[in-house]
Amino acid sequence: MAYYIGLMSGTSIDGIDCVLADFSENRKPEYLAGVALDWSPEDRRMFGSLTSPGNDEIHRAGIAGCRYAEKAAEAIHTLLEKNGLAPDDIMAVASHGQTIRHEPENGFTVQIGNHALLAALSGIDVVADFRSADIALGGQGAPLVPAFHQEILSSENSNRFIINIGGISNVTALIPGRKTSGYDLGPGNTLSDLLAEKLFNIPCDRDGILASEGTVNENALRCFLQNPYFSARPPKSTGRELFNEGFLLKFPGFETLSPRDQMATVCELTARSIAEGLDFLEAKGDIYICGGGCHNSYLMKRISALARTHGHGRVATVQELGIDPDFLEGFAFAWLGYCFMKRIPVNMTCITGSRRPVIMGCLYPHSR
Repeated sequence: MAYYIGLMSGTSIDGIDCVLADFSENRKPEYLAGVALDWSPEDRRMFGSLTSPGNDEIHRAGIAGCRYAEKAAEAIHTLLEKNGLAPDDIMAVASHGQTIRHEPENGFTVQIGNHALLAALSGIDVVADFRSADIALGGQGAPLVPAFHQEILSSENSNRFIINIGGISNVTALIPGRKTSGYDLGPGNTLSDLLAEKLFNIPCDRDGILASEGTVNENALRCFLQNPYFSARPPKSTGRELFNEGFLLKFPGFETLSPRDQMATVCELTARSIAEGLDFLEAKGDIYICGGGCHNSYLMKRISALARTHGHGRVATVQELGIDPDFLEGFAFAWLGYCFMKRIPVNMTCITGSRRPVIMGCLYPHSR
């Protein structure tokens, strides 16, 4: 067996996913198990505060990186214990880290996490910093998971669009006869989560109940959709640097709308940006959704309705393809860790716009 662990904490900052996968030679990659640990409200505030400029950032980022390592190590040991494994059974841990800045236009992206500490706490070699090599070759550094989607979810006779709805939503286009492509679509859960915490003191709008009780403000929605990001052609990527509270204030008086109307409007923005963002692909097909957003039944309903008007087929979760929708990204990063350890270049040229395939990641070895 060739066991790897993948760690993912996304832009929604809701928790850290930890996935055990098998990448034995001459076999299809196999998801074996996963655990998820929630970030505390204090952790969420700590990481969230680092996504925009502020005082004492270097010190706060250092403290946050150590906190990431501690939580990640806890998740790893929980996963190992549940599956009767020891650190020596694992080839490597692939850790995404926590994104606090993503500025490919300025040549950098920052995912914090004290990965030397994580290697020491876990007793396993750690691979991290997957995005920087892609950016160094002119790529966007995101999204990184489409190459893995091609590996395990493609079909020889039908178009499939794999959409991850985390803090940011992104798409992978799996179209027979074409190279795999993908890009960030826009806000996933990040604006809804922001408002849920601010207006209702809850971490998220579970099942979209609050949004379903409100009315979409069409003027605000039109204002938001005029942002240049939505009309920019791929390859493209984005993050909380754009989709934050300041983005909502671009529409004068947005904060004076009723709380439920605000929730309804940002939910519709997510659904519209997904349905309309697929038009760049100039192809239609079935849509399979993963990530936290797939549990929002109202959002799924709106995406389904809008996708049909844009000529697409059915909308379902990746569960129908045999993959747990909550752990697909962690599975993907485990694969990226496997590729690094085997020194296999990953071809992201049609996804991120990088100039050539590249080996992604940096190694933090465990001292045995």
